[in-house]
Amino acid sequence: MKDQKHGRKRFKRLDKGYPQFEIDEALIDIVDFEEFIQIEEGRIPFFVGSQFGIQPKIDDIPQFFNGEKQIAVLGKSLLSGHVAGLTIFQIGKDEKKFNFNEIAYYENK
Repeated sequence: MKDQKHGRKRFKRLDKGYPQFEIDEALIDIVDFEEFIQIEEGRIPFFVGSQFGIQPKIDDIPQFFNGEKQIAVLGKSLLSGHVAGLTIFQIGKDEKKFNFNEIAYYENK
């Protein structure tokens, strides 16, 4: 991302629970569950959103809602393979489920 606020952040993802997608491996770290749910300044959890919902299922991840954090959701059609863009969402410190509080969107051009 060529963005002053989010461009230097890295993504982290779990090793399973995602549909097929491609991303530059230099931007993403595959981590274990404990590392995935940690709140970090320089790395944000990565998800894939499609017409079938967000994967892995964010509301089903134990202890994920453990404080204020940002997450990234790659918008992708699983039928056509088209990637629409990447959205950064804010999770509030008292949230218990995902509320789609969008703070930035980066269109795939």
